[in-house]
Parts: sequence; C-alpha cells; structure tokens
Amino acid sequence: MADEAVLAVQKWLNKTYSSVSGFTTAPENGQTGWPTIYSLRMGLQHEIGISAIGEGFGDATKTALASVVGSLKPGYKGNIAQLIQGAFWCKGINPGSDFNQDFSDATEQAFKTLQQNAGITANGVVTVNLMAALFDMAAFTLVTGGSEKVRSMQQYLNGRFSNNIGILPCDGIYQRDTNTALIYALQRAEGMAADVANGIYGQKTIDNCPVLSEGSTDTDAVRILQYGLLVNGFTDIPTNGQFTSAVGDAVAAFSTMMNLEPTTGRIAGNRVIKGLLTSNGDTTRDSIACDTSKQLTSSDVALLRKYGFSIIGRYLKGAVGNAFTPKNLTASEIKSITDGGMSIFPIYQDGGADIKYFTETQGVLDAMTVASTARVLGFPNSTIIYFACDVDILEGDIEATVVAYMRGVNSGLAKSGFRAGIYGTRNVCAHVLKAGYAVRCFVSDMSTGYSGNLGYAMPLNWSFDQFIEYSIGDIPIDQVATDVKISDPGTKTFTPGALPDSAKVVVANDLMNGLIDDLVNFSAGKDYMFPMPSPGVIATWSVDFTAGNGPIGIKDGKLDSVALQKKFESNFGNIKDATSYQAVIDQSKVIQVGAKISQGSIDYSIKTDQIGTVELDITVNVIKAKKLSNVDVNIAVNWKIKFMPIYWQNHPEVKVAERPVFSTGFSLDLAGNMGTNYLSAATSLVATAVIVGGALILVFA
Repeated sequence: MADEAVLAVQKWLNKTYSSVSGFTTAPENGQTGWPTIYSLRMGLQHEIGISAIGEGFGDATKTALASVVGSLKPGYKGNIAQLIQGAFWCKGINPGSDFNQDFSDATEQAFKTLQQNAGITANGVVTVNLMAALFDMAAFTLVTGGSEKVRSMQQYLNGRFSNNIGILPCDGIYQRDTNTALIYALQRAEGMAADVANGIYGQKTIDNCPVLSEGSTDTDAVRILQYGLLVNGFTDIPTNGQFTSAVGDAVAAFSTMMNLEPTTGRIAGNRVIKGLLTSNGDTTRDSIACDTSKQLTSSDVALLRKYGFSIIGRYLKGAVGNAFTPKNLTASEIKSITDGGMSIFPIYQDGGADIKYFTETQGVLDAMTVASTARVLGFPNSTIIYFACDVDILEGDIEATVVAYMRGVNSGLAKSGFRAGIYGTRNVCAHVLKAGYAVRCFVSDMSTGYSGNLGYAMPLNWSFDQFIEYSIGDIPIDQVATDVKISDPGTKTFTPGALPDSAKVVVANDLMNGLIDDLVNFSAGKDYMFPMPSPGVIATWSVDFTAGNGPIGIKDGKLDSVALQKKFESNFGNIKDATSYQAVIDQSKVIQVGAKISQGSIDYSIKTDQIGTVELDITVNVIKAKKLSNVDVNIAVNWKIKFMPIYWQNHPEVKVAERPVFSTGFSLDLAGNMGTNYLSAATSLVATAVIVGGALILVFA
C-alpha cells in the first residue's frame, strides 16, 4: 500500500535532482526502500558540494557533512532540511505536517525521537553519525522476529560507543554489526583505547580476556558476558553487570552444551567468552574428531592418532581442487582407518556450494546415490550421513532451498536403512532439524563470517562442530568437536553389501538423462511409454536390474568399433568399403552411446512381420557406470521402437527399395547430467533406421 508522504518525497526528489549528473531517480510508488534512500543520499551529496555523487554514505560524504551539521537546527532553511524531512518519512517518523525547506521544532523533535529509539542522548543535536543513521534503511524500532532484550542490548551499545563505531540498528535482530559492537565493547572493557579496539576477536583480545566468576566486580565485562549468553539462547538471565549464581548456572550449561572443558565449569574465561561471541570459539581447544578430503593411508591414520584423533569424517563421493583429486572413501582406506583404531562418519558433498543446487529432486538423486555407495562400502543401518550445504543461505531462502533438498533426501533414504544428517551453518541446521529432515547436525562453525552463524544459538541436536582448518603433515584437516555425549561415535565395523535397487535406478536415470521422473516408485521390468511426435511410431523403455552380455563391448566409455563392424557384417554381409563404413560410424553417435559406462556391452535386434511392422530393440548392458565409478551396478536399459504400417503409409516418399536414413524422433541428451567431460563433440543420441543391402538396421546419428 502506497504511503502518500513517501510518494511526495519521491516526486520532489525526481523534480529537484533529475538534472544532476549521476542522480538516480526514485521509484514513484509510495514505498520506502533502498532505491529511495539512495536518491536521498545523492540529493544530500549534491547539496554539500560533492560532484561525483553515488549511492553510498562513505568518508567523503561524512567529511563534507561535518562542516554543515552544526547549522542544522531550528531556523535553518534549505533543501537539506527538506531532504531530512523526506528521510524521516521513509524512516516512519513524522517530522511535521509540512514537507518543506524549514528545519522546524517538529524536525528537531523527530531527531530526538530517533535518538531515543537508538539509545543515545535525546537532545536533538544533529551529528554526522545521526545523519548516517537517518539516511539508511536501518530500523530503530522492534521488527518482526526481533527480541526486546536484544534491542535493549543494541541501545546500550549505542549509548556507550556510538561516537566511536557509529549508530547501530536497534531492531532486536542480532546481526553482524551488533556482534562487532559487542566484541568492541569487550575490547574496551579489557582496557584497549578507542582507536585500537576494532571489533575483531584477535590475539590481543584473547590475551587480555578477563576471567569472570561469581562475585566479579568488573561490571562492564560481566555485562558483555551476559549479553553473549543472551544471544546464545540463555534469555532468562539478567543483563545488569552482576555475576550471580544464575549467571554461573548459564556458564556451566553453555560449557556443557558446547563440550568446553571443564564442561561443568562456572568460570568464564576466554574459552567461554570467545565461544559466546564467535561461532568457532577457542580454536586451540582439543577434540577427538576431524574431517579430511584426503584418501588416507595407514601412515596417515597413525599420524592422526598420534595427535589424539579417533573419529574421522570422510566424503563418500567427489573430488577436490583444479586437478579433481578424488576425495571419495574407498574400501581399502576403510581397512587402513579401522585397523589404525579410528572410526568414520560419512559426509556427502558433490555440488552443495551453490544455492541453485538445492532442490527436492536433487535431494532424492543424491540420497539414492550416496545410500548405494554407503551400502557397498559396508556402513551399517542407522548410520547418519551428513549432507553438506556449504553456502551461506540467508534466512528467507532456507525453506525453499536446503529444507526442500533435505525433504528429497529423506524420500531417497526412506527404504535404505540410513538416516539423514545436515552439514551447514547454525541457522541452516536449525531449520532442517525443526522440519524433521535430519536427526543430527554437523555445524560449519569455522565460517565465522557467515550470516547463518552470527547471532544464532548452537542447535541442540549437534553431533559435530567444525571450528578450524590446518594441515598435519600433508593431511589437510578440519578440526571438529563432538558433543559431550559423543552422540555419533562413527562406524568401526563394516560389512560390505550389494548395490541396492534404488542406486540402479539412479544410474539408469543418468543414462536416460532424467527420463525417470519418479525415482522412488520406479519399477524394474516395466515398460514405460516414450512420447513420439510421429503418428505410427510407438516407443517404450524399461530397466532390468540384471545385465546381459551383448556382443558389442564398452570399456571406459568407448565402444568396440571393430566388434560393431563384425556384428553388422555377420548380419548383413561384408561391407565393401570399410573406410567409408568407419567414417559413417565415426560421424554417427554410436561410439558415444556408452559414454557414461565404464564397462558393459550393447546388443540389438530387428523384428518384422507380414503386415509391415518393424520393431527395433536395443539394450545397453551396464556392469560399471561412471555415475558410481567403483561399484558393479549390473543393470540393463532397453529401448523398443516400433514402426506401424500407418507410418509407412504416411511417408510414401520413403520408398521400400530406396529408404534413406530417417529419424524416429527418439533422442537422448547424454551431456545433460554428467557434463561434457565424458563426451567429445557429441551431445545427443538419435536412434535411426537405415537400409543396408535391403535390410533395415539401427544406427545412431
């Protein structure tokens, strides 16, 4: 709904400044937002003598404004007064009934209201920091989802430190600026000078961090501790600077929740305070778990054990780096790890670093793929597989992306015996756990700058907490804390199993380029119709979970073209011009039909009847597929294309004795799922019927 006052501001801005070089017109829609704020800033910059105007409110604007703010008081007249009034209307504060060039008593009162909302002295005196807060979208009243206690904290921080760090939003949302201000307040409580403190929890902050306990008299530091507990979910304690027994109880509870030694301690030093103010906490603390992308040898395992690690997270699939070094767990590696006295928890990440990746369909595919790998490797039922979301998804996007993805994961795992876990920021993990799509979580707390970790309490159902990365020898590791109960101890005993049918469906779907829409309910041996554009042509396809042994071999994605030629010759007579024949084969896509197959074969047959029906039958037998590179999949994918008599009647131009190559309209895009890594120039496969020596055969072109 349009706000008439905001609309008047937008129209005035465009009328007044549209001829100014660099000015961007405001949308005339009566709705406040960044575009209107940017136009207000540009108008202000023009009025204070800045020629290269822009959207920001940076040092140049602040420097030029410093010589002007002293005159901004009742009695001042000019465009700056009208710009100020316009900014107040966009802020939701009434600067007076008239929208004009007069800085009136009502304008001064509007500044007092803003100051009061921000927690600073409400004297109506205009400052550069106050103007920066006004010409901004920052909110200074409680917003939906905000906390009144957090807002009080924000007002306290403004009241103490706004002259040094600027005026922060007071909307009740614990955000990046609030977190920085809280660390700045700790640094000042430690004795740092105003121009030394910077809001970054570095080594000086660690070295000077106070040790607080019941009865501590350092009220400033205790208040910071209380605020840290508040934003980590301990909302019932007072924030008055008094270290009471209730504060001690909260410190002990936080230490237990985060598995910080001593886990029942009631004293708050750097380990507790840094854990409250940064997601990664004290990165020097010990833990028994880590994860790595390296395929480990026995000597690697011995080295990790020497450093005290007994649980290792390993990836079930994928590769790392520009060289695409494999990171997938192998059977021989499992033996090295378990023989060396370590257990394994499985991680799946093979594309989860882009928000567009996270769809429900992708979740189903990933779950089926990873469940098959886990089963063949020998992970037992009830193993938790942690599906990775290694991207900072914002609050408003989580439900439609990663939650939907994990819903698909649960569908894909439904009959596998495995359970779903989630790897991601605190906020992502909390959303997925709340939706019921994960039983435990693995938190990416070392990503301290991620918005999903700032101001969010640790999810209660966490198993692993990733807090620092480094290398031990040539082993790159992320050090990982476990929860105090070690809820997920990993797996030490493995029983390798056969590939489940669900995984065979995934391979078939990859070969068919996503033709299997319903992966969960797909049935083997059932004929499925393939829509054909030509009347008189019927096409079906099916998948069997047992492969045959065709006469034309496939190895490492390549067909045996010599065997293919011999097969043709055995059926249709010798080929007079083998060179010409080979050129046709090379130009056609028959060589690429097995591009996604590491080991397998192709067979085909042709059937005719007396009424003129011609049926083409081609079967791809898959022993090993590149989709699951280290596993025997053992499936057969069959296509049947039947040309009815009416097809020939509708195509009289194709004479019986002179039928050239014609397309059935049946095409498979082999590049779609796996990318062109496995193909040369070819990107599609079209089944085509050809007359050779009076006989009809199937060729691919």
